[in-house]
Amino acid sequence: MKDEDILHSDVLSYFTEEFATLEKRLKTGELDDYRERVLVSRKIGEAVNLLSPYVRSDPRARQLVRTAEALKKQLLSVRDMMVKQLLQQREKQSLLQVILRRKKEAAADSLLS
Repeated sequence: MKDEDILHSDVLSYFTEEFATLEKRLKTGELDDYRERVLVSRKIGEAVNLLSPYVRSDPRARQLVRTAEALKKQLLSVRDMMVKQLLQQREKQSLLQVILRRKKEAAADSLLS
């Protein structure tokens, strides 16, 4: 194998691992800040630009670019962020209701005692 082929393979492996790590972080909720998501998507765009000359000749590069573009769309999806915020608000409201109910029960118990 030529040195150029080895380097090409190493670069593709590097980007594959990086994109997989980013996707994992996104799914686990580590990328909640929209500003961070935008910055990461810009970096992905730069990586796609670096990989684009190899897309025609290498199917692995082509698949990697498709994966990167899909990841970029997920990162910039405002809908996902809104759904998370709504779920968090509902959780906070239900916790608040439980706390208020317990306080009322405790107050009622103290009046009866």
